[in-house]
Amino acid sequence: MATRTTRTERRWRRVVDEWRQSGLSAREFAKGRGISAGMIYAWSSRLGKPDTPSPAAPPTTAPKFLPVTLIEEAPTVSPERSAMLEVVLPRGEVIRVSPGADLTQLGRVVAALRGGAA
Repeated sequence: MATRTTRTERRWRRVVDEWRQSGLSAREFAKGRGISAGMIYAWSSRLGKPDTPSPAAPPTTAPKFLPVTLIEEAPTVSPERSAMLEVVLPRGEVIRVSPGADLTQLGRVVAALRGGAA
């Protein structure tokens, strides 16, 4: 016999799954069902994402390994290049900064690339 907690969880899992598939906001979905949108959010958070296995669930597939090639010697890097700081912005822009660079100016450049003002 299922416990009350198990039945309640199954009921809310069904409700949350139906809400996620409906494409409606929680408020719209809840209004049509006569339930609280807050309860939908709470149970959604408690139950996790739809395709997320529970922590106790074993993985469904074995981990995959990729081949690795070891090299005997590391490539040489010039001392000037190794000391540089490289900044990669979200859209892929790359800024290489030499040691001792003016960080205020760097901030202005980053702001300009992001479309803002420093």
